Amino acid sequence: MERDKLIFCYTMVAPALLVTIGLGIYPMLASMVMSFQRYDLLQINQIGTPFVGLDNYITVFKDPRFVQTVVNTILFTAIAVVVSVAMGVFLSQVINANIRGRSVLRTLVFVPWFVPPVVASAIWMWLLQTERSPINDALMSLGLIDSNIRFLTDPSTIGPFSIPMMSVAAVRVWNGLPIIIIFLLAGLQSIPKGLYEAAEIDGASILQKFRYVTLPMLKPVLSVLLALLVMNGLGQFEINYIMTGGGPRNLTNIMAVYSYQQAFMFFRFDYAAAASGVILLMTSVVCIFYVRAQTKDDLR
Repeated sequence: MERDKLIFCYTMVAPALLVTIGLGIYPMLASMVMSFQRYDLLQINQIGTPFVGLDNYITVFKDPRFVQTVVNTILFTAIAVVVSVAMGVFLSQVINANIRGRSVLRTLVFVPWFVPPVVASAIWMWLLQTERSPINDALMSLGLIDSNIRFLTDPSTIGPFSIPMMSVAAVRVWNGLPIIIIFLLAGLQSIPKGLYEAAEIDGASILQKFRYVTLPMLKPVLSVLLALLVMNGLGQFEINYIMTGGGPRNLTNIMAVYSYQQAFMFFRFDYAAAASGVILLMTSVVCIFYVRAQTKDDLR
């Protein structure tokens, strides 16, 4: 009986496992192997794919453009994660409250979830274009600006920040906010109401209830959410590539876009694989810290 149960379980898991191996694990391993080879598509017939060790990694880190993309990726991820979580916590509290029009508000908040990132990028490219942007028109009508803001093409910077980077990050926040709110709503609805009633009896204010009841109870959800958001941000591709292609002046270029450019614009699959290896290393570090934190919590 037990053997039949195990066979049934493995049979149910097998299709998903095969798809994961074929579309996830195998390409990842093949890319890692490629990162240690010379894989120039324009010369592969003449020289093949000889083993070069860490040369590809050394070469990409000597490229100032790649170093800038690493900084851009970290900055982009930090902005998107911090703003998304802050807005998610606030909006999930509002949506979870018993207020009039809550159903309409939930519908409006969840609309971006049904818009694919590619479509969202195309929509926002139109909204943020310099000459015909309705956002610029609205700001001018209110007297807040005197000339059009170049949301996606302004090359000026303030430290590491630029208008194009902030614009692309805002689109990422808009597109990813619904899933964050769903996570947090599930966490909020699992908090016993008795805790809030006890805090209210003790004279706690709204901010004190949020600090001493809501946040500690949301910690498990927030830890999972932060790990997923950081890993997803480090590997982000489509929004940056479609909206700016990494420009202007490499200000919105991130590692995934750099890897794509090396592979399909310059045909250097070895450098692309090395850049992807750096992404894998960074996401692995985040994953290790997350697993260790979860393990410590389980042992307590």
